[in-house]
Amino acid sequence: MAAAPATAAGARQKRVLLVSEARGFVHSSIPDAVAFFRALGRRSPRFDVAHLDGGAAQLTRARLRRADGVVFANTSGELPLPDRGALVRFVRSGGALVGTHSASDTLHSWPGWRRLLGARFRRHGTPAGGRLVVEDRRHPVTRGLPASFRLLEEFYEFTSSPRPRVHVLLRLDPASVDDELRPDVPLAWTRRFGRGRVFYDALGHFPETWSDPRHSRLASRGLRWALRLGP
Repeated sequence: MAAAPATAAGARQKRVLLVSEARGFVHSSIPDAVAFFRALGRRSPRFDVAHLDGGAAQLTRARLRRADGVVFANTSGELPLPDRGALVRFVRSGGALVGTHSASDTLHSWPGWRRLLGARFRRHGTPAGGRLVVEDRRHPVTRGLPASFRLLEEFYEFTSSPRPRVHVLLRLDPASVDDELRPDVPLAWTRRFGRGRVFYDALGHFPETWSDPRHSRLASRGLRWALRLGP
């Protein structure tokens, strides 16, 4: 991989590795998620985004040593990570980890992935136009979002509540959808893992979600927060 270019101020651009491999359910929105993160990298003078076209097998120890962040964009299933321990060490030592939508439906056979991300996918209801509630509007990731907004999405539930392990930013109002969901449905959060930062966004099922300005704000600021970059 070529050395990352310098910014105008002379600082090295941060390098983000993007994985979009799906070995379980393959979302039609994967190209939209990839295009979204690649566009963020092209526009930003502070970080670039390299899509690993060969999938998770390319997330090697050598690549992680030269990276600052990793995004699992709508991944699913049992991915062929070459060194799971290297990914854990990468985040623990200060790397950024971002997961979107079905990233929580990935690597079910590896308990370490749930510990990194904060939760494991259990089920989803019928896609619906649900009301999303922003729990912490002062956080850098959610600053500027309305107190609540409606979005057509596929809303996830997890095997156990992530709340003991994470800082919840966004949740679903279960009364806003016609489905039997748990009374508490967290959908986006941040957490610390060692010296690293983790951001998870359970939205992103539909291609249209990736062009919604409210979701775009959430996902882009989540990546910048995980990379320790300002807004």
